[in-house]
Amino acid sequence: MDSRRKSLPPLDTLVFFEAALRAGSFSAAASELYVSQAAVSKRIKQLENWLGAELFERGARSLTPTQAGAQLADPVAMALDYLQGALTQVRSPTSPTLRIAANSAVSVFWLFKRLKSFALSPASCPIETSIKDDPRELLSETNDIAIVYADEVPKGWSGILLMEEELAPVSSPAGAKLFADDPASMPLLDYQRHAPDWINWEVWEQRVSSSPFHGLPRMMCQSYSHSIGQALEGVGIALASCSLLEDELVSGQLAVLADAPLKTGKGYFLTWQRKDDTRTQIDDLIIHLTAQ
Repeated sequence: MDSRRKSLPPLDTLVFFEAALRAGSFSAAASELYVSQAAVSKRIKQLENWLGAELFERGARSLTPTQAGAQLADPVAMALDYLQGALTQVRSPTSPTLRIAANSAVSVFWLFKRLKSFALSPASCPIETSIKDDPRELLSETNDIAIVYADEVPKGWSGILLMEEELAPVSSPAGAKLFADDPASMPLLDYQRHAPDWINWEVWEQRVSSSPFHGLPRMMCQSYSHSIGQALEGVGIALASCSLLEDELVSGQLAVLADAPLKTGKGYFLTWQRKDDTRTQIDDLIIHLTAQ
């Protein structure tokens, strides 16, 4: 056996000594190390027995290092720091975090439920989401993946079309009945546009020349998602992106109030930029999102 091993105390006693000295008490060190106070006291006593010297003056409320404890303080701290640094360099890196960006509507009604199933899958990796309604922020270099509303894949990015956009007036089944009985009693649930190519009720009326929804009162909502929430409550009529709200439409929570949806010529594109340290994780997440 190497003679150095014979001349060293158990290394865990040095960890306990450094923690107790830095924390100022056995109880604080115990909390930091996730052990009992008795375990800390036992390790310190073991080190003191090995050294043949007391390391602390044990007061009622605090620990004060003895001359021997003060003499050991810096060398032990530096040795542990050096060891930790060496181990960090050798240790296998953890999976990098993927950053995926989407607007609020896509996030709420489409993305989050799919990220949940991905997190439960064998391909799971750390993911950070960014919700931005400004298209320029979605295509930030800090994002690995972005779901964008556009008519083509943005330049400089790779991507595929996730779903074409079709818009339709919708409300809850109760709201649909109210509209059938008295159309004027159901307001149009409108929202502010955050980008020039967003479509709200004003743009809808410009594109659809003849519609039973022309002239109905409007109720301003805080966001597109809020308008859908109000429609689910039967408060009014929202413009639904049928692909995003497929689950709500199929389940019958929302009912379409028009014969044919409006095809906008745009869609939602899954776009990405591969980086060396995230290539495999990006591929796994793309496969999962497109399979869904």
